[in-house]
Amino acid sequence: MRMKEVQLMKVVFDAQIAPHETPAFRGAIIEKVGLDKDVYHNHNNDPESPQALHYRYPLVQYRQNRRRPELIFLESAIPQAQYLFAQPDWSLTFAGRPQSMRIADMKVRRHAFGVADRFFTYTLHRWQALNEENFKRFLAVESLSQRVAMLERILCGHIISFAKGMEHRLESRFDLSITDFRRSQVQSFEGIKVRTFDMQFKTNVLLPPYIALGKGVSVGFGEVVRVNDRPDSNHNNPQQVWARR
Repeated sequence: MRMKEVQLMKVVFDAQIAPHETPAFRGAIIEKVGLDKDVYHNHNNDPESPQALHYRYPLVQYRQNRRRPELIFLESAIPQAQYLFAQPDWSLTFAGRPQSMRIADMKVRRHAFGVADRFFTYTLHRWQALNEENFKRFLAVESLSQRVAMLERILCGHIISFAKGMEHRLESRFDLSITDFRRSQVQSFEGIKVRTFDMQFKTNVLLPPYIALGKGVSVGFGEVVRVNDRPDSNHNNPQQVWARR
């Protein structure tokens, strides 16, 4: 199988923020580097464009882990990290207070991505699977198995969207099955209430670490973590899709 190498940079700061302050952290970083650096946000800076937003996979993502703020840079966004780190002063002001920002850890790695000849198990945290239209369809489905199948199809689509964002074409069929639901909850996102899912799934797509899937990935939703890397052939009734769409 043809794999793509995805380059990823993870930066962890030694400041302390609360989970709900991640959007404020994002806004402070954007203000620091300047609105003209649109890779840091998805707003379209072209005044003549009819689209206010860039509909693309976010290449700069903002998170917090154990109260430490993190930045994830992917692929072509990595060179643009210089707009932040070349500045003499990294301090930020957000959530009504100044923050001194020092780097606690930084990693730059290349990770394989693509359809493999084995299965991997992942957890998916705070996944926004359903837009308004899909949420109505989801509620209209009474069968639990049909609801799971619907979520599996959506998750397959999110993996394909990530592949497009990485400029990679998944050239063969891949399988995916949701194996466990951990939690479903209602959370706030951009001032509205959304339903998120914590779950475990299995697929023969090798996904890079630290990536996220679904809506809201730029502010910490949909983080993917690989559980183990042991082959597992006991997958039952996986959702199969063609990658060529």
